[in-house]
Amino acid sequence: MTVDPLPQKQKRRPWITLLAVLISLLIGLLLAEAVVRLADALGMVDLSPSLAELPAASQDEIVQLTGDSPLYISDPILHHRMAANWSGSFPEEIVQAVGRSEVPIRTNSLGLRSPAIEPVKPAGTTRILILGDSVAFGWGLRGEDTFASQLASLLATVYPDKRFEVINAGVSGYGTWQELDWLKQTGIALEPDVVIVQLHLNDAADNLWGTLGQDVGGDSWLTRVSMLARLVSRVTSSQPQGSSSAESCERDWRIGTDEVCWERTEALLTQLEDVAKGAGAKVLLMPSPMRWQVEPGVRDQRSWVDKARYQDVLSDYALLNGWLFADPLPAVRSAYEATGQSQFLDVGHPNEAGQRIIAQELYRVLNQSQALP
Repeated sequence: MTVDPLPQKQKRRPWITLLAVLISLLIGLLLAEAVVRLADALGMVDLSPSLAELPAASQDEIVQLTGDSPLYISDPILHHRMAANWSGSFPEEIVQAVGRSEVPIRTNSLGLRSPAIEPVKPAGTTRILILGDSVAFGWGLRGEDTFASQLASLLATVYPDKRFEVINAGVSGYGTWQELDWLKQTGIALEPDVVIVQLHLNDAADNLWGTLGQDVGGDSWLTRVSMLARLVSRVTSSQPQGSSSAESCERDWRIGTDEVCWERTEALLTQLEDVAKGAGAKVLLMPSPMRWQVEPGVRDQRSWVDKARYQDVLSDYALLNGWLFADPLPAVRSAYEATGQSQFLDVGHPNEAGQRIIAQELYRVLNQSQALP
């Protein structure tokens, strides 16, 4: 008896159909990936990786710091951090600006520009932890000239019978998202009594870029290797959730730069506050001033900068959310008006005198708020 071949073909057809569909889908996805990559290359969309996804761009490559090894090293969570027990100095062109023959940089065992720290806080010690960027780090300055060190000296003078430790955890290039992660990873274990967060105007954009796409799988393997997946992730993560005046900022970090949107930064600050207060620490917010806010002859070429009232934005946030708030800008302006001397090394980094004013303002707020024992 002969077997009709038709049923055999009918049995195989669903598998052939499924295979054809899968191949078609794969080809379609590859074509879509190619189109998205072309659009990104032509500038039609911007799918730059978030800062957290990029390899660490060592600042040693931008400014040649002297040392046997790089100061900045890659970190899978923080993007970059400072090497532990590092010793070197700022280059000659920066040293000349501060009128010194040499400006050394040294880090402790935690990779911080701060004196050695005991892992367990000594009894009777009040620890003040400072988080921030290159302003807190003391770019161009000696370690003893930073506002962290000057605050420690001021406290030792005013309270000779009490013990204070001021830990400078400032790292050049850090945004609030990195400071939050470092606090969780390392800072809380140091048992701080007060956490001071120094912010700068560029933190608004840094925090948008640094956390871009992380709300919906932005840190997954797929979004790192596929621009199509990255596009889908960012479109879905930027959909409006209720009314927000900064929805456009959530979609594009460059828009965030131009419009100076602070919603992402405020959300990160709220998380940071929860971590710090959960460990029993008080929190203090301190926006560092910029030179164009003080000296009439200095202006920023970007027109939107003049409208960037970031001290006001952060003051309102602090008041509404139970933060202590210190604004050195009025004191820096008064010093300039009285002496005519600049308090800055450049457009955004205070010099030794500017750092001293910041330390004095921090002490004033801490003392008046009874945050000190």
